[in-house]
This record gives sequence, C-alpha cells and structure tokens, in this order.
Amino acid sequence: MPPPRGTQNILEGPGDYDVTSIVHSDSYAAIDPRQFDFSGKAVFVTGASRGLGREMVLAYARAGASFIAAGARSDMSQLAKDVSAVAASAKRNAPKFLQIDLDVADPNSVQEAAVTVEREFGRCDIVINNAGLLGTHGGIAATDPEEWWNIMTVNLRGPYLVARSFLPLLVKSPNPYIIQVTSVAAHLLNPTLTAYQTSKASLLRFTQLIHAEYGKQGVTAFAIHPGNCPTDMMGGPEGLHDFEKHIFVDSLDLGANTLVYITSEKREWLGGRYINATWDMPELEAKKDEIVQGDKLVNKFVF
Repeated sequence: MPPPRGTQNILEGPGDYDVTSIVHSDSYAAIDPRQFDFSGKAVFVTGASRGLGREMVLAYARAGASFIAAGARSDMSQLAKDVSAVAASAKRNAPKFLQIDLDVADPNSVQEAAVTVEREFGRCDIVINNAGLLGTHGGIAATDPEEWWNIMTVNLRGPYLVARSFLPLLVKSPNPYIIQVTSVAAHLLNPTLTAYQTSKASLLRFTQLIHAEYGKQGVTAFAIHPGNCPTDMMGGPEGLHDFEKHIFVDSLDLGANTLVYITSEKREWLGGRYINATWDMPELEAKKDEIVQGDKLVNKFVF
C-alpha cells in the first residue's frame, strides 16, 4: 500500500489512493488461494525461480492447479520440492510440475517452451510474463547502450515472444489469461531508470494490443503492478535507501494471490487494463459496471 497521502513517495502512481478506499500491503482473506479451485488448469510463469515469480508458482499450487510450468535460467529443483510441500499443506494434489530452462529473449527457447507445455500438459490456461530486469541507475548520457537495450529486450521483447508462442495454445482454453507483470514505474517520470520505465510503459500498450487482437477470441490480457516489493532485483530490504524503506513494504504474496483471485473466474472486463495489486479486489469488482461504462480516470490503464 502507498504511504499515507501527502508523505514523500517517489513511486506514487495514478489511482494509488483513489481507485479503492481500502489498500493492502499483505495478503488478505478474500484473495487466499486455498479457497479457489484450479483443478484441471495449467499455468506457465516466466522468471519463476525466485522472488515474485516463485511466489506466483506457489500461489497456484495452493489453489490446486493441476499443471504448473516454471520458466527460468536458474536451477529450480528446490522450487519443485516447495510446490509439492505447499500443495500438501493446502490439502491439494501435487500438480504436474515442469522446470523449463528458458531464455525469454531467445525466440527458439520460448517456442520450445510452448511446445513442451502443450506436449506435457495438453493445454495452457494462464500465462504470466514475470521475467524482468531493472538495470543500474544513471543519466541517459552515462548509460551503457548494451545494458540499456538488454533491459528492453528482456522486459518487452520477452513478453512479445512469449505471447507470440503461447497465444495459439491459449485460445484453445475456455478461460485464458495472459498477464504482464509491469510496474507503477510505467506511469512515472523518475530520472535515471529510462530503460526500465520505457519498457514497462511499452508493456502496457502491448497489453492493450493483445486485447485488441485476441479479446474477441476469449483471451483476457491485463497488466499488473504487484506492489512495491523489496525483491532481489531491488537488492532486497538491505539494498534500499533510507528514503525508500517506507515505500517498499508490500509482500510478495500480495501480488501472487491477487492473480489467483482474478483468474479464478472469467473477468473479461479486465481486458487491456492496468491493475495495482494493492487495491482491494472485492471493492474493485463491485465497481465493475462503473469502470466499464466510464473509463473516466486518466485512461484505460487506470480505473
């Protein structure tokens, strides 16, 4: 949740305080994965070996997903054990779990992942584009062109390649979702992270375009800001500056469990939209008709 209105907050974004009257920093009862039934469903998560991606994999295991594929370049043998453990603790059957060695910047690697998921699962219902890079801080003239472009490659080309390879499989699902993990930074103009902010803003537009092309085929595409989490990408809690510590207070499971809640049923009205995981989901749901009819706040990315 954002700091109290009026306090110093370099990550204040549009709608932070106004979309729902309740905002959250931690998971809450309404989005607890253990109350949902994802049996028979297949989920694919990129950047799944640690941080947010790992938590998303575990959230769907708690929700009873029958098939979970985790894509990353790191070892995921411990994650496989954790998936079985959390499924058991939630009194669910352990899912069929695939560890996929994935480079989201490589078209062949991504296409091979899609082929593997279809061969092993026979379906894919939910794809979460979570893999991303932050990069180092620095003014434009001082940036390394190779690093700058690599951030764009992972954060934007990666989701494009995943969408390109998985959409033909997703359209076969009765309730398919493709989700882009973006950031409030997409809406900000904070200096020294130009590649990251540009890539995340572009990802919002790409989400809209997926909706424009595939929404009528039943695919719900949306972008989510998972909250301000002190992930490894940020250097963890220890890597935060003093002026950031009161901002990066959101838990990893808040965003993960929010995704389980949203994808637990068909919510086509979310197609093409930006969602902040700190917003209260039942309250947001209650505003659905007002949101769809109006789209009055800022633009379609923000309610």
